[in-house]
Formats: sequence, C-alpha cells, structure tokens
Amino acid sequence: MAETVVHVTTLEQWKSVLDVWFEQGYLWVDGDYIYNEHYFRRYGSRQIGLKDSTKKYICCWVNNDYDGYNMIEFSEFMAQQKEDNKMAMVYEVSQSVFNELQRIKAHEDTSLIESIAANAQFIKSIKIGNKAILRYLADDPAIEFKVKESLYRLWRVDEEEDTVYMTFVHGTPDWTATPGLAFTAPLEEIKKWQTPAWEIEKVDE
Repeated sequence: MAETVVHVTTLEQWKSVLDVWFEQGYLWVDGDYIYNEHYFRRYGSRQIGLKDSTKKYICCWVNNDYDGYNMIEFSEFMAQQKEDNKMAMVYEVSQSVFNELQRIKAHEDTSLIESIAANAQFIKSIKIGNKAILRYLADDPAIEFKVKESLYRLWRVDEEEDTVYMTFVHGTPDWTATPGLAFTAPLEEIKKWQTPAWEIEKVDE
C-alpha cells in the first residue's frame, strides 16, 4: 500500500516531489535516481507516491487510477515538508559510509573545505543529496546520519546450478534470479522464512 501519494499538475511539481524524496534517500523500484519525465509527459501520470512493500520505493500510477484515501495535493505535500524540516532530518547509511563521513568531518591535518573537496566523488556517490551531506559535515543540528540496520536475504542453488533468491509474488513465497528483487529484511525476520532449502546471506551495502 502506498504510504504517500501526491497529485501533481505540472512537470515542475513532479520534479519537486522527487527532489524531496531523493534527498531523503528514496529511489525508484529499479534503483534509478532520475526524474523519469516520460511517465509525466508520454504516459500522462499525475500521481506519484512512496510504496511500502519489502522496501519503500518511489512509484507512479500511469493510468491515474490510485483510489486510496491518502492522496494529497502538491501544495499540502510541500507544506508538510516545510513543517517536517523544523525537526532534525535523519538519514540512514551503511556502516562503511557512516565511518567515511566521520573521517571527512574530522578533517584531520586539513580544513573542512579541503577535506570535502578531496572526497567530492565519494560524497556525490551517496544517493541522498549533496546539500544534506554538506550540511551534516558542517555540523548543522537539523541533519543527522545513523547506521541503518543490516538486511539479509535467502538464496539457494537450483537444479541447473544457478543461484536464486527468495521473493514474494502476490504474497506467496517464490524465487527470482535477480538479487535486487529478493525479499530482504533484518536477520530476525529472515530467520522466520528460512527452511533447509535456503541459506542466509547479508545484502551488500
């Protein structure tokens, strides 16, 4: 079920909603970090949302047929963001990214600006938004980073010696050859689904 669905009327509004979600670390279901303007231009989608399945991701309704109770107008969405920004924004990153940010922030034997410049490519590679990262490195109290909980998935080798992963199709356990489509969850949740046929592995950060 979509947790937030926004009704937009212009391409600028479409991009503004995506800018907010990109900065909060959300991506399209296939991992893209782009505006996907063709959904708006070619297919006429005016409903864009965050969907919560095995993970939360951005999606849209190309037929504009979302009929839930939680769709809001663009103006209401932006007003909510303004209100939320009064509180600290918390971003979750992997342990390795968190450690690297602490090293850059410490900027030993150099200035903070020089430390940021020397690590510009790494900072750009973090799919959160440069503005939030730079504010964090400059000790903005409204921005907080923390280590996200490790995720795991189930895998096995099938009769053709191929590695496959457990997933869900319409709520029923199934398998997929694509690691990115596997069911992922914290270790305790994954253990509930393990049988002798499946092995547990940590998802790469």
